[in-house]
Amino acid sequence: MRKTSFTVAMVMVTSILLSAAPASGQTATVAVNDWSRLNSVSQGTKLQIKLKGGKTIGGEFNKVSDSGLSVSAKGKSVDVKREDVSAVYQVTRKSATKGALIGLGVGAGVGLGVGLSGRSNDGFEKIDNAATAGLTVLGAGAGALVGYLVGRSGRKKELIYQAN
Repeated sequence: MRKTSFTVAMVMVTSILLSAAPASGQTATVAVNDWSRLNSVSQGTKLQIKLKGGKTIGGEFNKVSDSGLSVSAKGKSVDVKREDVSAVYQVTRKSATKGALIGLGVGAGVGLGVGLSGRSNDGFEKIDNAATAGLTVLGAGAGALVGYLVGRSGRKKELIYQAN
């Protein structure tokens, strides 16, 4: 019975982890070498501009034209010529909620697995059930906290434009 419960717990943890990962082949093909994609960027959006010389400029998007784009960096407006741009990335914060939910699931699964593996072999005792439930709740709380903190601190970059 103990081995079966542990196996079930591990299957649950694995399914939670795999459900959070995007399936390969779900990404859409988008022409990232099209300068006009920058027209859809909202003013004030945080951008990171990689120049052909290797330098990187970060700032808030102001405007775009056929000849270049303008961002506010450190309180000053910076104009960048289109021919100098190697790539443009939109910088956003990662979702703390998503991290917390993933952490919650992983922590609960680990707590449940530890609780089930520590049970005595002589049937279902009330104290064993309480200990397993307690470890599951503690694991879920700890996992959610760690997931939230990791998710909140991260940033992701999305490629908007890349020169040919």
